[in-house]
Amino acid sequence: MSADPRKFAVVAVPRPGISLLFYKNPDFLNCQKGDCVEIELVRVKIWGIIEDFTDELPHDLDENKVKPILGRICSSPVFADRKETDFLKWTADYYMFPFHKLLKQIFLPLIGSDNTLIGDSAPEKHLGVLCKAEKLPETELNPEQRSVVDSILARWKKRDLKPVLLYGVTGSGKSEVFAELCRDVIKKGKQVLYLVPEIGLTTRTLQHLVGRIGAPGVILHSSVTKKKRFSAVCCAIHKSASIIVGTRSAVLYPFFDIGLIVIDEEHDGSYKNFEPPYYHARDAAVMKAASMKIPVVMGSATPSGDSWFNAASGKYHLEMIRKRANNRPLPKIETFPYRGDLYIPSDLVDIVSDSLKNGEQSLFFLNRRGFATIARCAECNEVVMCPNCKTALVYHKKKEKLVCHHCGFSVSPKTCVKCGGKLLFEGIGIEKLFEAIEGYFPGTKALSFDKDTLGTAALFDKAVKEISEEKFQLIVGTVMISKGHNFPKLRNVVIKFADYLLGFRDPRASEKCFQQITQVAGRAGRFGVEGRVFAETIYPDHYIWNYIKSNDYEGFISEELSWREQLGFPPFTRMITVRISGTDEEKTDRFADECFGKINDFIESGPFEDITVYPPAEPMLSKVQNRFRKNISLSFPKNAKVAALIKKYLLKMEKVSGVTVTFDVDPISEN
Repeated sequence: MSADPRKFAVVAVPRPGISLLFYKNPDFLNCQKGDCVEIELVRVKIWGIIEDFTDELPHDLDENKVKPILGRICSSPVFADRKETDFLKWTADYYMFPFHKLLKQIFLPLIGSDNTLIGDSAPEKHLGVLCKAEKLPETELNPEQRSVVDSILARWKKRDLKPVLLYGVTGSGKSEVFAELCRDVIKKGKQVLYLVPEIGLTTRTLQHLVGRIGAPGVILHSSVTKKKRFSAVCCAIHKSASIIVGTRSAVLYPFFDIGLIVIDEEHDGSYKNFEPPYYHARDAAVMKAASMKIPVVMGSATPSGDSWFNAASGKYHLEMIRKRANNRPLPKIETFPYRGDLYIPSDLVDIVSDSLKNGEQSLFFLNRRGFATIARCAECNEVVMCPNCKTALVYHKKKEKLVCHHCGFSVSPKTCVKCGGKLLFEGIGIEKLFEAIEGYFPGTKALSFDKDTLGTAALFDKAVKEISEEKFQLIVGTVMISKGHNFPKLRNVVIKFADYLLGFRDPRASEKCFQQITQVAGRAGRFGVEGRVFAETIYPDHYIWNYIKSNDYEGFISEELSWREQLGFPPFTRMITVRISGTDEEKTDRFADECFGKINDFIESGPFEDITVYPPAEPMLSKVQNRFRKNISLSFPKNAKVAALIKKYLLKMEKVSGVTVTFDVDPISEN
């Protein structure tokens, strides 16, 4: 038998419970490591990725029974590029997610259900998705921006590639700094991966970068059609696109020649994946950059406590821009007390009315969808609940439906199913606030800026454009309005229920509250008008307000982190949440209790110190899509060896049928 080192291919298959498989490697296919190939498994055609080649088969495998590779679908860097492979294996290991499942997610934009490429392999057929360079007028950086750019470039020149955190107040022009850094990298023939937290930000971000840099780019996110996403990936693979703007999943794609990763609004919770794998795109991007030996720059007006801690401890470089780009003052923030769902002080109504007469815009912010948060029976007091989830249905007046925001269940409200009584719609959502605002300011053109009104990227982009063109004087918006938009005539911002997050049992509640208020407030007064912000408060004596009113993020995060250190919360410790769910409530509870006992025994009998295992607890959403849920959380010191031992034990825990166990590493929410 001739010893041909390429005789057999070792193929990784993206299916559970299957180890590496061996296939004959036909010479005419000219396969390489990393190639995605079509193979046959138990008479079914599937795809896999060539991890390696060998001339030796395992002793228990008969060469005559080894099937050939059927065809080559496409080449990829997985297994061919050690740095990309190391990063993906780190991601799977760190976030306790099977590697084969991660591969499947990564290749979804490329491989169709029939094991072929989703689109044509000819690169020239995909150029239609490119955002072409139609250069905007050159923008000169101001002295603060130029100083930051020069400082970062000087470090890069010395090969100091430590991550950079750019803290700049709202309106300080962080995007111009990012564009200048991207230009430098693209000039050297490399691509830029630019991450944004929301799909709605991708189009304008790409247009801005293309205009500033003069290089073409593409958008990558889950709402893009399969064909367009394939075309975008294809353009990036063949370097027709120099700029890749994407949401969190883009950080996992190994197909590009990246020289820089930018993470805009790095504090945003949308970078965390809230289903397996529970990766955080910001943290994964930092690791990817380290693995590939390229720079990563992240920015925010309200950096996350984790990133600020990393900067304070020297793990990241910290750059600051303390003034707005045009030297406009930050908006003054005043508070008013909560006195009812639709309460707005009369003097505030007068202020907005005068502002409207002067041709200025005002924003009313409420981060709640729908019209009313609950439907209650006037006779028996019963609240209408979702049959699939342990949560009240939300009344959407426009749709005339009660809707579950967690599973999508909806029903047209008529009468109480229990007693036939009349339903009362209580609580306030964005639709009710919009109606009230139209009543306060009759005859004024108003726009509702929320997920239900602007359900597609096209509608979102149209709304942003029309606000900028002053086609609306009043905007009533949810959190979608708070992220990265510039509205020249927006003077007043009114925030309803501004500090409601402080009532949540969340170690990061104060941080999230500060971030949301500051980001919404930052939309005001960015250009010719001086901004004014009025925030409704439920907890007026909370320490957060001392810092919000004076726009003092540094003071706030210093006190916030001191509290967390005393209480043993992240970023001073690590956490893993064991998420347990099942369709049988009793079985799920029993299994959760057994898991808790076993984990406790393991910790108590091992070489561990300062580890806390919290008993099974119901998350706020204790039942979702007919699955009952329990969480067991572990808090432990930041020690790689300790983390490895804990993970190894958790992954080996015995499972039971009907109950699903997943692991959320570095959770940011109990749900």
